[in-house]
Amino acid sequence: MKLEELLKRLDPVLMNPNRLLIMALLYLLGPKKESEVVRALGMSWGKFSTHIAMLEREGYVVRKRVLTRKGYRTFVKLTPEGREAYRSLVRALREFLGQLGDMDKRGPKKA
Repeated sequence: MKLEELLKRLDPVLMNPNRLLIMALLYLLGPKKESEVVRALGMSWGKFSTHIAMLEREGYVVRKRVLTRKGYRTFVKLTPEGREAYRSLVRALREFLGQLGDMDKRGPKKA
């Protein structure tokens, strides 16, 4: 596959490092309280709020407010679409890196 085709497969929403970190954490660890995500990633609340809102608009995450013994807490989790988008991005990145590795093995092009 050509480089241009691979680059087109990369989801521009998920290619943002902060959104990618949020998605990776939720993919690997499952639903979490918003405060846990913020603390785990060392992200400010403002930055988190901006990025989680974008992911929610895209349909990649859902937030649910739940009453706990300590009061209301907001949980966030990936939607099935979000899980698939994350998997697709990881596959595309692996393919991209594999092609770069193949290019390294062949060495530089001779003029």
